[in-house]
Amino acid sequence: MNAPNAIGGGGQVPSNSGIPGAGGQAQAFGNMEMLTPTQGVDFNDYLHRVYIIVRRNWFSVMPESVRLGDKGVVSLQFRIMKNGVVPDGEPVRLSTSGKEPLDRAAVSSIRASTPFEPLPPAFSGPYIELRFTYYYNLLPPNYGGQ
Repeated sequence: MNAPNAIGGGGQVPSNSGIPGAGGQAQAFGNMEMLTPTQGVDFNDYLHRVYIIVRRNWFSVMPESVRLGDKGVVSLQFRIMKNGVVPDGEPVRLSTSGKEPLDRAAVSSIRASTPFEPLPPAFSGPYIELRFTYYYNLLPPNYGGQ
C-alpha cells in the first residue's frame, strides 16, 4: 500500500446562530486522501491530526446558509511542506460547489490551519500532497456512518 486509507467523518454542524430552529439540522462531511507515496512511513496519526484541525476550522467558518440546508461538494488539493506550511496559492480547487460561500469556507479551512505540524522526520520527501473533499448536507459516496 502506497498511502493510508482515506480519512473522513462528519456530523451535525454546530449552531452559533441564535436563531431558534436554525441550527442542529445541518450535516457536513469531509474526506481526506493522501496522494503522495509514503516511503514506508506510517502517516495515519499525522493525517488524523491534520483532518481534526481542518475540520475544526471548517466548522468555525461554515456559512449560515449550510445551517439552513444549502448543499454542495467542494474538492481541494494542496501540499504540506516538510516544515508543515501550505505554499502560497494553495489549496487549489479541483471542483466547485458553484456557491462561493461554500467554496470559500473550504479554502479558508486549509489556510486557517497552516502551519501544520512538520512532516514525520522519517519521511525524506519535500512535501505530501492531499485531496480534501467537503460535503455540505450531502453524504459522501460509500458513506458507512460513524
